[in-house]
Amino acid sequence: MNSDIFTYQPESPLQESTDGLLAGRQILIQPDISVQGWLTDAGCQALTGYQAVMDATTIVRLKSAGASLIGSTRMAELGLGINDSTMAEAVCAGHGDLGLVTDLLGEARMTACLSGWFGYKPSYGLLSRFGLVGLIPSMECTGFLAQSPADIAKALSALAGPDENDFSMAPETPEINPSTPPEQAANRIGIPRQITDHLTASAQTAFSAGLEHAAGAGFEIIELDLPGFDQFAACHQIIAAAEASSTCGKYDGVRYGFRAEEAQNWNDMYIQSRGRGFGTRIKSFLFQGAYFQFENYPAFENACVLRQKLINRLNEVFESVHLLALPARAAHADPCGADTIEDTYAAFGLTLPANLAGLPALCLPGIIKNDETDLGLQLMGPHMADAQVLAAGSTINAWIKGVGSK
Repeated sequence: MNSDIFTYQPESPLQESTDGLLAGRQILIQPDISVQGWLTDAGCQALTGYQAVMDATTIVRLKSAGASLIGSTRMAELGLGINDSTMAEAVCAGHGDLGLVTDLLGEARMTACLSGWFGYKPSYGLLSRFGLVGLIPSMECTGFLAQSPADIAKALSALAGPDENDFSMAPETPEINPSTPPEQAANRIGIPRQITDHLTASAQTAFSAGLEHAAGAGFEIIELDLPGFDQFAACHQIIAAAEASSTCGKYDGVRYGFRAEEAQNWNDMYIQSRGRGFGTRIKSFLFQGAYFQFENYPAFENACVLRQKLINRLNEVFESVHLLALPARAAHADPCGADTIEDTYAAFGLTLPANLAGLPALCLPGIIKNDETDLGLQLMGPHMADAQVLAAGSTINAWIKGVGSK
């Protein structure tokens, strides 16, 4: 096993069928998705040595679709950010055809900017989270990294659908058929005027140049207002921190994972296990969440109210356009070196709105370049409009390839 890239790699790829929609496809996952018998530590000391006792729903469906599981790559602690993540390195080295990346803030889309592959976050409730070592239940979902939107559509078609084990699943899910175009094409793309405050002059120029590709592919580009755009980050952070604090309460050193053995009594063991089980960045996030849970709960309630207002504003925008477009990252952002919560949120400021609202978002790599930095063209659509978002990405990608071949 290449320990610099993988946290777990079986002696031979795990495959149960040679038939199905993903037959012959080699899949990379992260160690927060349960595969029976595989190390599933989610990059966290609190889960040291933990091996999954059963398969996640996504794994069951991957196996049924004929996929071949290659191994799990390194990830940021509990999936928050992309510090120490090796998924981009793994796909660039040719270790797999498709990567599954848990998306809390925009991790799948940010990894796309680093790897040159397409990154996708599906609509919340479209894919089951059963078997996922979660952190932010109302915002996280399994994202994809692939070489084309068509590959993502095929994987989404194989994995999406109801799951009685996950109560957060949408009651009805649309069909994602990679061979059938959506009935209603998305051809109007909105650009929020507020994003100019997040971009340098050179990044704005690069973004405008990237939009020319969309226009060339037949899309109408429309500038519009998205009131409250700057409120997405604070709203996300307050709610996410509170959810994370609650979620991590189970890592107590009693049932599984890391335990401080040298403690003198149960109370001391619990305190030491909790204190040493998490890294500095996650601990600061959990402290923030505990503050909003126990010291300033009205702030959490206000953030929940604001969240719905922001979702309503997005829905109003989608009454006049089919998609929204914005870069996936700012030119000054350093997602790989974000060691604090503040730096992490600053780095993911342009991707986290889709997570807060549960919307599908696709990152097209190589279209918006600021010097050597790929900012990524991010397309975001209404809830459950995954087929339209992926079809739009395919159209733009095909146009770019056609122009490049001339």
